[in-house]
Amino acid sequence: MALVIGITGVSGSGKSRLCSLLAEGQDSKITVLCQDNFYNGCGSIDPDVYNFDDLNSLDVESLTLAIHNCKNRQQPNEIPVYDHSQHKRIGYRNLESTHVVLVEGHMMFQDPGIRDAVDYLLFVDTDMDIAVVRRLKRDIAERGRNVNEVTSRYMRHVRQASLKTLDIRDKADFIIPNNKSFTNAANLLRSHIDFLLKEKGAK
Repeated sequence: MALVIGITGVSGSGKSRLCSLLAEGQDSKITVLCQDNFYNGCGSIDPDVYNFDDLNSLDVESLTLAIHNCKNRQQPNEIPVYDHSQHKRIGYRNLESTHVVLVEGHMMFQDPGIRDAVDYLLFVDTDMDIAVVRRLKRDIAERGRNVNEVTSRYMRHVRQASLKTLDIRDKADFIIPNNKSFTNAANLLRSHIDFLLKEKGAK
């Protein structure tokens, strides 16, 4: 069985960056499963008013199944490919089986079943004002949005979702501060994961 590590925190806290640091150079041993692939899409609803930061916007059933498939190293393990600019799924891809799986997302761990599906839960702890600036930069650079769209969505939906995510902090096994940098913590985690991989006999 694979070791499954959940990584959560408010939107913009640095979850994806932490996953990248942990998985760097370990493509055959570490897989990243991202919550963002499991949005249902807004369908005919105007994306400017649709709440993408509510747990109901996710396909929780498919996400839970994908995590269990990762843990049991079952193949094929097809997950959606979601296009944020089109607000819809554009296909599927197979997630290769690996020894360690990092499962990251800012709201999916509100679901008890998903929390129970991971072996450990890490919470990336970042002040909300710092996180919102990071989200603003990301959404403009990577998702084709403008300042007004990002700030409006933050005030309508994201802030409330972040407050709910903060409640998950008390349920986490480990808390990693990231107001400035979590490089030292990431290096320590990576060393521990390397140790676990050696125990599993991963070459």
